[in-house]
Amino acid sequence: MKWIATLVVVVLIAGCAPAGLHESNPTAVTSENEISSLDAEGKVWKLDALASRIAFASLKADEFFETHYFSKLAGEIRANGTATITIYLNDVETRIDIRNERMRDLFFETRKFPKATLKARIDVKNFSDLPVGGRRQTEIEGVLSLHGKEANVFANVFVTRIARTRVEVASTEPVIVYVSDFNLDAGLESLRKIADLPSITGAVPVTFSFVFDMQ
Repeated sequence: MKWIATLVVVVLIAGCAPAGLHESNPTAVTSENEISSLDAEGKVWKLDALASRIAFASLKADEFFETHYFSKLAGEIRANGTATITIYLNDVETRIDIRNERMRDLFFETRKFPKATLKARIDVKNFSDLPVGGRRQTEIEGVLSLHGKEANVFANVFVTRIARTRVEVASTEPVIVYVSDFNLDAGLESLRKIADLPSITGAVPVTFSFVFDMQ
């Protein structure tokens, strides 16, 4: 599942790649009232879990796509630049109860591995001049911990300043995560057998949108 890591992390990790940034909204107003530094000293950015989402899709029998998401997330960016996103795997939502149960028990094995964590170091100063309504595109890099394994993840994201103290980091395109990177192959095979399917693809496209508020 190279995705979920990529996944999602994929989060404010956006600050990790200062090179190649560009503003998608060059006409945004830049008055002093609208610009307050995003790197305010000593401030912590908290994830707005209700406004944030990590979603992924599965492909069955080479032709049937289904979409899913996680209904419980937590995260923050600390004053020292450490960004952490926690994904509570027991809260996977496939919109079918029995499928939720199988994902928890057979695939993620949440009794042993109840959550996934994405960590990264970011330099918020790279976005300190972003005006309200302004957007920049960058690449993010982090480490995803899932099912007892760790892997580096990468994603292209848009960083948008929604308000003076509110920022959104969202994927610009799906991030492909491979189940083999996290020893999830056996769980995928268990899902395939119990659902009596010819195949379930082990490459998972993941998208995400993380909203942070300055505390």
